[in-house]
Amino acid sequence: MTAKPALKLMIGDKELRAIGHVAAQWAYLETQIDGVILVLINQPSTQALKLKPPQSFKRRMEMLRKSARIVLEQHTAELTALLAIATDASSLRDFRDDIVHGHWKLHRKNGTGPLTTGIKVFNQGPPFKVKEIPFTAEKAENIAAQISKVNLRLVLWCEQNIP
Repeated sequence: MTAKPALKLMIGDKELRAIGHVAAQWAYLETQIDGVILVLINQPSTQALKLKPPQSFKRRMEMLRKSARIVLEQHTAELTALLAIATDASSLRDFRDDIVHGHWKLHRKNGTGPLTTGIKVFNQGPPFKVKEIPFTAEKAENIAAQISKVNLRLVLWCEQNIP
């Protein structure tokens, strides 16, 4: 017997599947980033700094950039490519956060019009703000696809640069 949710969310299966694709792609990306950070902070040139992998994505990206600039100082092309991947991953974070951490619900633009899917997003500030934006499974799938492209670039970078 398949377990049924106690609270049925007021969004469709397409939207639920799309949220899952975004979450899965992002989880894979963060795991890849963590692996690169571990390699970089365990190099002789960075060990004296006693760097430890951070928890938040923003701090992870700071650590990645800092350690990459030290370790890859003499390898400009590899450094430039890795920093570009970091920038592209960072540019997708807000979209991912809205999708994964937002409150998915039924939505009407300006309170009128056809009923669609929306996301209520809480910005805990300061200042505290709440916004509601229309969203579709297709938009979420597009974000998942963009994350997957960054994933592929990072995987290829690792294969070419980490023995």
